[in-house]
Amino acid sequence: MSSAQNKQEDFFMVKRLLLELVMIPYQLYRLIVPAPRPGRPGSHPISKFFRRTFEHKRTRKAISAALTLLVMGLGQMSNLMARTTQATEVALISQPENRLITQTTLEKPLDGRLAQGFHGFHRGIDILDPVGTPIEPIADGVVTEVSLGRLGWGNTVVVDHGNGLASRYAHMNEVRMIENDQINKDQTLGTVGMTGWTTGPHLHLEVYQNGRAIDPAAILPAFTSADYRIAQEK
Repeated sequence: MSSAQNKQEDFFMVKRLLLELVMIPYQLYRLIVPAPRPGRPGSHPISKFFRRTFEHKRTRKAISAALTLLVMGLGQMSNLMARTTQATEVALISQPENRLITQTTLEKPLDGRLAQGFHGFHRGIDILDPVGTPIEPIADGVVTEVSLGRLGWGNTVVVDHGNGLASRYAHMNEVRMIENDQINKDQTLGTVGMTGWTTGPHLHLEVYQNGRAIDPAAILPAFTSADYRIAQEK
């Protein structure tokens, strides 16, 4: 990997860590009023109230302005840290160039690098790739949700793969599917972007089994290496 790529990934990780700190109140709110899970219809009454509040025009403008100032502030803080401190080593896992398919026909949605793993406040994984990179589903399925927006997950697609398995693809730039579309693993859902609450281009991938979030890296063959397990222990 070139020095320029290392610097870009280090910069992304620093900004991501800072954003995680300021997102703690939002994550605590999500623990109290969880988002609807794929495969489970309906939503919580409190969630409906907050959704109506946040959809108000003045509220959206205020939130957008606050987020703009937040991102600008994080950028300045990241630049200051880069000038005054030594770069922090970030564990990035090299992945095979060729896609691998398991007996359950799951595969990586794109050939990027793992930037952040699955943990308590992050119910998925982040895969780095440039804006415009095609995203494919991890398996055949039916598109059950398409959401377009500038907050939260941004442009998002949810696919139901059957047998209780579903996957979510967030922060997309372009969405090429609509709800109820049948899709196979060789088709393109959309492209990598940085819509919603994000500080750089990447795919946020979540996988659900019977409505429960599970670690995508644990079931996608390209991530089940000894290097990944060592990185998770750090």
